[in-house]
Amino acid sequence: MTVVAQIADYRQIAAFSTDITPATRYLSVATLADDPAGLTCSVTVGMRWAATHGRAGRLLGYPSFELAAATVKEGRHDALLVAGAYPEIRSFFFDPQLRAVEAFIGTLPDMVLAAPEDHAALPRFDIVHYHPATRVLFEAGVENRTLDAVQATSNSAACRSALDDPRAAAAITNQTCADHYGLKTIEVLSAGTPMSFVVFERRNP
Repeated sequence: MTVVAQIADYRQIAAFSTDITPATRYLSVATLADDPAGLTCSVTVGMRWAATHGRAGRLLGYPSFELAAATVKEGRHDALLVAGAYPEIRSFFFDPQLRAVEAFIGTLPDMVLAAPEDHAALPRFDIVHYHPATRVLFEAGVENRTLDAVQATSNSAACRSALDDPRAAAAITNQTCADHYGLKTIEVLSAGTPMSFVVFERRNP
């Protein structure tokens, strides 16, 4: 199978899916989630937005916002939900197949620095894993506590990478992810931060 075909097959499968409410504007909304448990800030906020305001009947998560956007452009889902802090959100605004239709403020779970139990007490780490949307947290309070850093595709991926890394590793992630993966919270870097989220729809052909 070619790489292109593998990617195409990968796009067909949502990593996360949940039914929310039948009274909706959208039948389904795609966002970022690469774990069957959801766990990303986009899922946490998206479920609240969908259920409280009756916006979506189903929320599905894909391993990147780009893959989620592809499913919307293919007509498989009605809308795309993207966190405003995602650095590449600009690409969706200028995508000729998408149009921004709504923005709202959602409260994030606490963003934390967390590590496996064996490494949590270390003053410095060999490496820290983090999603690009949390880079400002890395630069503000974590950069001087690690020898190296690498970006992850999501908060849950950052946790998994910290667990799998043979070095003394930590992750910047949300509290939901840290708890799910059994990481010990070292420090709360941002407590209940309000963040903008943007909804995109597919442009009519």
